[in-house]
Amino acid sequence: MAFAQNNIVILNETDPRFALAGVLVAAASGPTIAAGTPTKSADVATAATGAVVPMVDGDGTIAQNFTGIAKSDSTEVAATAGSVTLWLPLPGYVYAAKALTAADVNTAAKLLVFFRKKVVFDLTSSKWTVDASANDALVNCVTIIGGDPNTSTVYFTYKNAGTMLDQHQTS
Repeated sequence: MAFAQNNIVILNETDPRFALAGVLVAAASGPTIAAGTPTKSADVATAATGAVVPMVDGDGTIAQNFTGIAKSDSTEVAATAGSVTLWLPLPGYVYAAKALTAADVNTAAKLLVFFRKKVVFDLTSSKWTVDASANDALVNCVTIIGGDPNTSTVYFTYKNAGTMLDQHQTS
């Protein structure tokens, strides 16, 4: 995965006390989480380690335990676990990311059509986007609430039921 900083940002003013430093990332061939990457729990209910991994294309449903947006790049290397600093997925945060297809949200009228639509993240390239064209489903957690048609950016919240704050059994 090629890194592109700040693909997803938090629009609200953030308090540094809600940036959790030192979150475990399992050993890998190099850093796997870039700043601005959505993360999820690496754990299954029966083996809690506290480790996180980057989300993958199509994630953003209640099947994942969203652990937040990376504030820093992760530090893991081959055979050695690392860490990452995460912005906790607090209720009320409004996030911003580019839409997967710019033409879907390039007018105010088009953005209005997507208001309250529940979709998922996309990573078909090296950059995180929001798939505004994804099926609107109750299990999806990325809820579009607006955006900027001039930059093809969508604003969204993340449903609490899909976060570590409302953690559910995953296996």
